[in-house]
Amino acid sequence: MNRIRTKWRGCRAIVTVFFLGIATTTVCGRAEEIYPRANAVETMQSLAGSLDQTYAAFFPALNAVLPASTRFRLERSLANVDTALSAYALADLHGARAQELALAASDEEAAGEEIVDRADMALTVGDYARCERLAQTLAQLARDTGSERLRMHAEVFLGVLDRRHGNLDGASSHQHQALELARALGDESASSRALAHLGTVNRDRGDFAQALDLQLQSLAIGEKIDDRTELTYRNLALLYRELGDEAASKQYFDKAIAAAERNGDPSHYATVYGSYSSFLNDTHDYAAALDAARETLALDQVLNDRPAAAFEELESGRALLGLKRFDEAGVSLDAALAAGRAINQREIVARSLLALAEISLTRGDRARARDLLDQAQNGLDATRMKPQLAQAYALREQLAAADGNASSALDYAHKYAALREDLLGTTTSRQLAALEARHARADAEQKLALANEANALQAARLEQQRLQRAFGIAVIAALALLLAVVIWRWLDMGRLNRALNARNAQIEQQRSALTDANQRLERQTSELYQAAITDPLTGAFNRGHLLRDLDRRIADCARDGRELALLMIDFDHFKRINDTRGHIFGDRVLVAGVHTIRQWLEPDALFGRFGGEEFLIAIQDQGIDAVREFANRLRVRVAEDLSNLASESRNYATISIGIATLAQIPPPARLEDLLEAADQAVYAAKRAGRDRVVYYAA
Repeated sequence: MNRIRTKWRGCRAIVTVFFLGIATTTVCGRAEEIYPRANAVETMQSLAGSLDQTYAAFFPALNAVLPASTRFRLERSLANVDTALSAYALADLHGARAQELALAASDEEAAGEEIVDRADMALTVGDYARCERLAQTLAQLARDTGSERLRMHAEVFLGVLDRRHGNLDGASSHQHQALELARALGDESASSRALAHLGTVNRDRGDFAQALDLQLQSLAIGEKIDDRTELTYRNLALLYRELGDEAASKQYFDKAIAAAERNGDPSHYATVYGSYSSFLNDTHDYAAALDAARETLALDQVLNDRPAAAFEELESGRALLGLKRFDEAGVSLDAALAAGRAINQREIVARSLLALAEISLTRGDRARARDLLDQAQNGLDATRMKPQLAQAYALREQLAAADGNASSALDYAHKYAALREDLLGTTTSRQLAALEARHARADAEQKLALANEANALQAARLEQQRLQRAFGIAVIAALALLLAVVIWRWLDMGRLNRALNARNAQIEQQRSALTDANQRLERQTSELYQAAITDPLTGAFNRGHLLRDLDRRIADCARDGRELALLMIDFDHFKRINDTRGHIFGDRVLVAGVHTIRQWLEPDALFGRFGGEEFLIAIQDQGIDAVREFANRLRVRVAEDLSNLASESRNYATISIGIATLAQIPPPARLEDLLEAADQAVYAAKRAGRDRVVYYAA
């Protein structure tokens, strides 16, 4: 069956190139804009429709006279022909008939192969509901027949669908099972596909080192058997785009496009080129992005891939917005929004609304911009699309500024800055993961090189032993030549020893270079990690690391029944200090205050910058009286040390502290609830006159 599929893939490539040549020749004589690849697919589908009409006319007679086995082979051949011509609806029709005939003949293995082809086509056109039904049918058939091959294909499809539904644990489990079965069956194509899907799941999880390794494993197999390499190149390009490495991403996109053009699968070409249009928009090459998006949109519409077409309408709108062609951008974005809502694709809806809001702001239509942002944020708040949420905050800030609402604009600016800080921390973590993957791969390559050197040395030793045996035989056969042979062997041994010494010196030099490289990588990793978790001004933990560690401590204390107190510290009159003495002096106040706080902290206390002039301290296993006493002592010491910076700041360079404990928070204990309680307490301290400690009143 795999040989048959390989043959039909080759036929598809030839057919697509043939019709693409016809379409290109036809376009050269036209004035209107048209896309040769989409035109070629449309011509192929028209041919498939004509063939199917001819077959339909003879179908009743053939159905009556031909035996079931012949009808099965005929329907399967027609399905393969329609697939090669990109007529997926007709291919599914004939595949369903072939499946029914196989089941009627109790040939479950053949029926299962038809279900695999039909499920693959459903994924190709984005019909996930039909794919899910077919995958469940395939899984049941695999259980009934005990077929490991059918179970392997079912696990692949179920894993892809779980990932589409956001169930990453289920997706990983299915793909791992598929990979084990594929390796046991010796199916390299299925192994490559499962590895690629596992890499995508790990990318979604944020495990970029593992994702990179899995995609490279998939690529190695795909390049060896020349199977679906365009999709793996595209996966690697998307991974490097996530890591912020534009050069590597562009390199892999170029390879993906070349492979897609060579292999001739229109659906794969659309997948690759559609992702490329998004990359071009991200790198602000809007003219090229518009060309790529429009070509892909034309192809997706011919293939009837609704989700992909909706994405390309979005990318067209983004490109036109970047080119400041606002009227055209609005048309594309409205189409993307309508399509996204029709297929319940929240990412398309949210991104379309944000782009339309940006156009409305540019045109001064603040009412429409506000309505669009409200709609977008309702969806973004319930998802993990942080870059889009940051964009929404930035647009909110512009809208508030245009309305003259400085307070609201400042609030959104703070939210945008906090989210950007979190995203920068995420990017740093991703870069660390990629660094670890490169280091692991370099280490493996060095070990392989050393192993090859060791093998070469062993081969030299074996050769030496063989020569020694030959020498012994020569001594017995011809004593007269003994002296000459001994002299020759002595010279040869000297040469071999010199070669061995030189090889050993080379190995030692490589080992020393590898040690130096490892030490440099360890230092760089440590420096990057410290930069990722530390506030650059005060040296305290930054917001991202602080909140992650605090969330973990809350969970541990809640599980073990231990107490945890959270102190929120706010530097009083900080705006007044900045306004009267300048921001440089304000920074000195924060640095001096943090220095004093650190002198009084216990080693196990958690301390970091929450944002602006606000800091957090988490103390575990202490009674409230001890915490309150510590907070008052800290308040007095900070005020004393800050008064030394400038005499005129003695009366207002102070801090206010709000305290909340885990015992005050109703279960289940959550980070947001404890932060809210501490925030209310510190605001109560400020309302009461500042320079004081207030305990949260639940």
